[in-house]
Amino acid sequence: MAAAAAARAVSVGPGLRGLQGTLPLVVILGATGTGKSTLALQLGQRLGGEIVSADSMQVYEGLDIITNKVSAREQRMCQHHMISFVDPLVTNYTVVDFRNKATALIEDIFARDKIPIVVGGTNYYIEALLWKVLVNAKPQEMDTEKVIDRKVELEKEDGHVLHKRLSQVDPERAAKLHPHDKRKVARSLQVFEETGISHSEFLHRQQAEEGGGPLGGPLKFPNPCILWLHTDQTVLDERLDKRVDDMLAAGLLDELRDFHRRYNQKKVAENR
Repeated sequence: MAAAAAARAVSVGPGLRGLQGTLPLVVILGATGTGKSTLALQLGQRLGGEIVSADSMQVYEGLDIITNKVSAREQRMCQHHMISFVDPLVTNYTVVDFRNKATALIEDIFARDKIPIVVGGTNYYIEALLWKVLVNAKPQEMDTEKVIDRKVELEKEDGHVLHKRLSQVDPERAAKLHPHDKRKVARSLQVFEETGISHSEFLHRQQAEEGGGPLGGPLKFPNPCILWLHTDQTVLDERLDKRVDDMLAAGLLDELRDFHRRYNQKKVAENR
């Protein structure tokens, strides 16, 4: 029923197929447990689309239970992308990496006259796909063995120290961020350090572009259809309780123990 209503909202008629650029980019958002993955699968089958995961944890190989990935059977029912392709022991995978890979995938799906269905709970990943941006910050290659991500390095420092530093170079941005939000504070410092231009200035430039606005720069894809799912809190609580029970029954603890063992082995090897 939900899929039928959503399909009507997307409103893709046969006359639109074959006209690249007029097909919608479908985006499904919502809290954990609201049924995003199920709806995406139903829409993918109904509309003949392909699913692009926008989940910062599901990009990692393994850890299938704790990240609640769709099953192999479900992935066979509809083509899924951006799942299980990053080594979980790698720490420098960024939203820029995600955006670049996912954008290329979406463009390829459109080129094949299909509908991309972006689904996930990592909103800043989705924002990176919806809006054009003017700033790109990439890890710096130091040698063939190691890549340094300045943002990761900054996040190791004290949040209040970082925030004070940001207030000196970008007071407007600092006023909008709490010192405890180290991820965003570090990102804004990274932008300034690598470009010499404040993050606030970049945001103003994006918003001033044609098609820009208070939320960001111009849309990257012209016809987004955004579905934001909501669920009654009582129903949601019951679903999440059952999900945790199912995860434990599926071997969650063994999965976490295995990851912990491999992580420690890697750290020991690095410190030799």
